[in-house]
Amino acid sequence: MDSASCVFSPSAPPLSGGCRALSLSADGDAPGLNLWLSAPEGEPPAQGWPLLIVLEGEAYFTAAAEAARRLARRAQKTRVGPMMVLGVALAPDAERLGAFAFVSGADKGGRTMEARGPDLLRRLVAGVLPLAIRYGADPARAALMGHSMSGQFVLEARARSVPFARFAAVSPSIWWNPAVIETQPPQRRRDLFLAVGAEEEAPGLPGPHLARRMVSNLRDLAATTGAPLTILADEDHGSAPFASLPAILRFVARP
Repeated sequence: MDSASCVFSPSAPPLSGGCRALSLSADGDAPGLNLWLSAPEGEPPAQGWPLLIVLEGEAYFTAAAEAARRLARRAQKTRVGPMMVLGVALAPDAERLGAFAFVSGADKGGRTMEARGPDLLRRLVAGVLPLAIRYGADPARAALMGHSMSGQFVLEARARSVPFARFAAVSPSIWWNPAVIETQPPQRRRDLFLAVGAEEEAPGLPGPHLARRMVSNLRDLAATTGAPLTILADEDHGSAPFASLPAILRFVARP
């Protein structure tokens, strides 16, 4: 085979069952969004499908949607039944830190990031969630998942009594606004999933990393809310969202 003649071409991810895609332009201070929707085949049940909304979908949608489809093939063993997975990605020109933040703060370069999280949350509640329901999602089992700064966004959303039924925060950036711990309501009907990599606060990490208290903050949050906390052995900040996916899917799928 002549390797010089073999050129990869751009393509959608090889997701079994495919997916639908939609782009939403910016709306006021709310950023533009790219959406990907993976839904089970056939008509939804009367109450609708369970729904997992995955923030930072450009990084995690494909993994979450493929895991959901494959685990649903043997639901009795995996405890993951058919569900919808909706990936939400900020438009490329959006500023990530500010888009997910509910309080202003400085980035690594010292620039002040204006908090636009409330604008994004309004768009998710008023636009994205109703769209998913129209396509067959069950609002009583609609879960919002985020990691790192988008995991912090999930906690901020939960503190504001928004119409999501469940919340999954993986390695949330609580250091950005530690007050989010005290604003959390007690856990209602097991509505909060928390996970963090055990290596995220390992001895030997640079001082600035340890100062973020990635594991310790989650322990404090779990104690405040009564939510269970999963500390993922051998996982770090980058691997934690992928390692936690099966447990998150079970969290979404349960009645």
